[in-house]
Amino acid sequence: MDRICDKCKDTRLVAVTRNFQFGLASFESLSMKEIEYFCPSCGQRTTNDPFSDSLPQSYSAGDNAPQSSACRKQVILLSNTSSKSDFVSVQFPAVYQVDSNVLFPTFEGNIQDGTVIDRHGNPDLMLLFAKQYLESYKAIMPVGRLPKNLVEIMPALHLLVTAAELAFKALLTRDGKKHSGHSLQRLYENLNQCQRNWIDTSFAKSLQNANLLGLGVTSPTVYDILTKYDNTYGGSSGVYVDSRYYAEPTARLKHTNDLHGTNLVKGNTPYPIFLPEIVYAQIGAYQYFSGHERLRRLGGDVRLCGRELESNTRGRWSFVPSSLGLVVVSVPQRAGTSAEGVELASFEQLLTEHPPIARMDWMYGGNTLLVYGLGDKSPRDGHGSLNGVQCQVWRDLRIGIHSRDLCLIAERLECSELIQPLSNVQFK
Repeated sequence: MDRICDKCKDTRLVAVTRNFQFGLASFESLSMKEIEYFCPSCGQRTTNDPFSDSLPQSYSAGDNAPQSSACRKQVILLSNTSSKSDFVSVQFPAVYQVDSNVLFPTFEGNIQDGTVIDRHGNPDLMLLFAKQYLESYKAIMPVGRLPKNLVEIMPALHLLVTAAELAFKALLTRDGKKHSGHSLQRLYENLNQCQRNWIDTSFAKSLQNANLLGLGVTSPTVYDILTKYDNTYGGSSGVYVDSRYYAEPTARLKHTNDLHGTNLVKGNTPYPIFLPEIVYAQIGAYQYFSGHERLRRLGGDVRLCGRELESNTRGRWSFVPSSLGLVVVSVPQRAGTSAEGVELASFEQLLTEHPPIARMDWMYGGNTLLVYGLGDKSPRDGHGSLNGVQCQVWRDLRIGIHSRDLCLIAERLECSELIQPLSNVQFK
């Protein structure tokens, strides 16, 4: 599209493009464009500068620095995916000579994708990390041959046990359970019995164990395999530690260990055969026990995205409350709390007279979602007031919700024999 000079008003601006390359091997295929527009009539110039003018002070040359022909810029690179809301930005300070179009980074860069982590963490993201570590393990693990040496297998081994650890911690985080340390065995023990049983069963059906079963041989258990990775050299270390500190002096081992300070050929480093199958089972367990799968098994209409347009609801998932025998009441912040953050008397009375089976207020734009059972006299979709409290009722329309709250609703439905319906209320 032609641009007209703001000063002359009737002259088309001429565009001159300047291409910048990067003096960095990992960015050698990338480029940036700086477009300068100038008016052939009045000579006015304007630049569409792709760089940020703001540089952290620590990157700026001081007053006593020697003069240089290098120009300093803050480079921002954006990588967009198929989704408009997904992006990755990498930024770093850089310099280039006036007569050169090559940008040279002057310090470490920063990368972000806009992901927000709050007090609850993000177990879905933890599992994505676990999957990525597992895929990276598969990419660098020698296939079709033995490793050339121990060194070659260590990075793959570290990635694998990290994937296992993260997958366990994703399950525990989503369930609101505290966890610490790197012991795969203890993390496994902290799962609830249903989750352990599911992982055990899935692992037992893996190809490695199926081959043993066909031969009438007892296969190893998940617990036994995890113990192998937790206790390697005299109980002083596990693979998580060995893969980083394997070659350090044995004097680093605990003084209570008989191996402290000895000459040791470390022949107890595990070679992964069964652990990858356990990690696949862990990832499957996370999916099986996710809120949307549990609600679907209960007959719920749950989808990824798909919430009503202009609904002012949040969350990547959506569901129709009535499909689960539920109704959801969304109370805006101004109707629930005062300016000082104290719950209003009318809202407290609503909660007392009609206690919900679940209450959710995490990242809903200040709204509080109250979940009730659905009865014949329950209000239908729409805006209004419930016993004097301004709200919006979601019954047959699709409401947006976060993944962790789907788990909360599933937990309530699975644990409650009778869900009291929301009835005998005034909805105007």
